[in-house]
Amino acid sequence: MTDRPRVLIICAHFHGDRSFKRDLSLLQPSAGLQIGSLIDPERYEISIYQEMWHGSLTPDRLPSADIVFLSGLAKDFDRQRQLSYVYRRRGAKVIAGGYFCTMFPEFAARFFDAVCAGGVDSVVDVMADLEAGTLKSIYRSPQTRLTDYRIRYEMLAENDLHPASHLVEASRGCNFKCDFCVIPAEGARHTKYGVERVTQAINDAVAASPFWSVRRWLPTVWFIDNNFGNDLRYLRELCAELAKDRRLKGWGALVTQDILKNRKIIDLLAQSGCAVLFTGLESLDLDFLHRHDKVQNLSKSTNFVDDIAYAQSRGIVVIYGYLFDPRITSVEAMRAQLDTILSHRALLFPSFIAIVSPLVGTKLFWQAARAGELRPNLRLRDIDGQTVVYGDCQDTDDRLTAFLTQLFRRPDTLVNRPRHLLDFLRRAWTLRRASPLAHVVHFQAHFRLFNLAKRRKGGLGLNYIAGEQPLDGHYDHAPPDITPEDRALYFDPILVTDAAGAPASWLEPYQPQPARAPAMVS
Repeated sequence: MTDRPRVLIICAHFHGDRSFKRDLSLLQPSAGLQIGSLIDPERYEISIYQEMWHGSLTPDRLPSADIVFLSGLAKDFDRQRQLSYVYRRRGAKVIAGGYFCTMFPEFAARFFDAVCAGGVDSVVDVMADLEAGTLKSIYRSPQTRLTDYRIRYEMLAENDLHPASHLVEASRGCNFKCDFCVIPAEGARHTKYGVERVTQAINDAVAASPFWSVRRWLPTVWFIDNNFGNDLRYLRELCAELAKDRRLKGWGALVTQDILKNRKIIDLLAQSGCAVLFTGLESLDLDFLHRHDKVQNLSKSTNFVDDIAYAQSRGIVVIYGYLFDPRITSVEAMRAQLDTILSHRALLFPSFIAIVSPLVGTKLFWQAARAGELRPNLRLRDIDGQTVVYGDCQDTDDRLTAFLTQLFRRPDTLVNRPRHLLDFLRRAWTLRRASPLAHVVHFQAHFRLFNLAKRRKGGLGLNYIAGEQPLDGHYDHAPPDITPEDRALYFDPILVTDAAGAPASWLEPYQPQPARAPAMVS
């Protein structure tokens, strides 16, 4: 027993198919570990609960807590509100952070005792004010503010979190300005931790791993930076240090497509033990890339298929995301793009495919809102990358539903199975001298679409059209004695457009001012 106050950190999560399933994907949230590392373990009993890993918290399985920190993606903000009600009702102080809180702190403050806007570093200020009894409603920490603290990786095993690889940050932010991305909307410019701090984090992560674990004896690292290759000088310094670490059995990182075009950098990455790169290929359609400010994908110096083939020849598996914009691309064109991808032996099937989402507060959102392209009574929950939120598309809703149902629930029907197996064997031969991590990721990525199809049979009857998708069962978990006012405040889905498709009234204070015309010089 302990008399220390109990701090519970919850990484809130809505599953992609709106069920209560767990998701044990390699890339798990790191916010819980970051927050917990900023709280004094001598003074507080700290626990981390990740709904993505542990499963959804339900009314019959709510850990006790005196202080609750909530984090989540933009699509998870309704989930944060629901959990806030439950714990505030129990008398806990609830503090929330994440993208939505950063962009709309005053609105978000309606639902929590305090809101953290920006980076995680404001947690220290929150805890100090809680102890002094002077908690403020909003705390701000610029995304470029990196305070000096060490990550306590031992909290992973203590909270039954066992990711396959060590998740490490070498930097935050990105200097590119894709219109659909939250990073430029937050003003999160690329900021480096420094090689010494990264090396310390890797050492700490390995040392904190359970003694009889793969992460201890065959350690691999995933750099979860927004853009690992944003600063090439820093990238070279990191590679030089990683090449010295003989413990590592491979590492991976998230990079922009321009990195793949730089053969000297690819050689350097391979020599330092890089096994996997994730990149935002986004689209084969140049119109799409131009419209969404993907300037890093528009260089014509090399062909992206050749770039990926070269990386694989150096033992690096390249996985990528792909986006569709139904306003400018028809279902027929989407199918044709998928056929083109499948025709290239060097290309794996996309690690994820999404409908480009106008996340609230991004440049794309405000452009779509001004143009009247968003559907009326649009729910925040529907802006999730799998739901069509635009009203004026190239195809009817029925055609979009049929295509997206196949894409998200039966992707295995998009491929020719014998050829798919043959492509895997050819690529495996190319990678025969690569690290074990490369082979594991290659296998998982290549056959992932069959696992997705298996896991997504049955379940809710989704049609992938905003406003018509059934809501997650979490919305029905309000206590039976909740007042109508509290149900509306905490459990009704947040609307981001009104009945006419215009931005909801709560967004009015956040609308960007139109750019001023340049002054005339007489």
